[in-house]
Amino acid sequence: MMRVVTIVLILTASVPASYAVGALARNPRNNESAVVINKPNNESAEHDALLACGNDCQIVKVFQNSCISYAADHQEGSTGCGYGQASSPRQADEMALDRCQENGGSCTVMSSGCDLR
Repeated sequence: MMRVVTIVLILTASVPASYAVGALARNPRNNESAVVINKPNNESAEHDALLACGNDCQIVKVFQNSCISYAADHQEGSTGCGYGQASSPRQADEMALDRCQENGGSCTVMSSGCDLR
């Protein structure tokens, strides 16, 4: 019995982990943004989000097993924005829009994604 348990533990330990890390990046000067999902670790998620977002972007949030949305006002000179993190895309969108509108502006969802593996 002990051998079977040991073998099962070894087999379980050798199975690779799921890719379940995402990141949101944004440029605070122009509200450009990017969301990446299904990355193997935080570093990879942050790196890829910054690459996708472009120059002057910063990481807003690293997330796992959830959805994230980023809403912004893209009117000239506006910095109104907000993000939402929830278990469904719709909830994340609603949260992002609410937070963006609290910061002022006419907001739309600019980036979103779910990392639910």
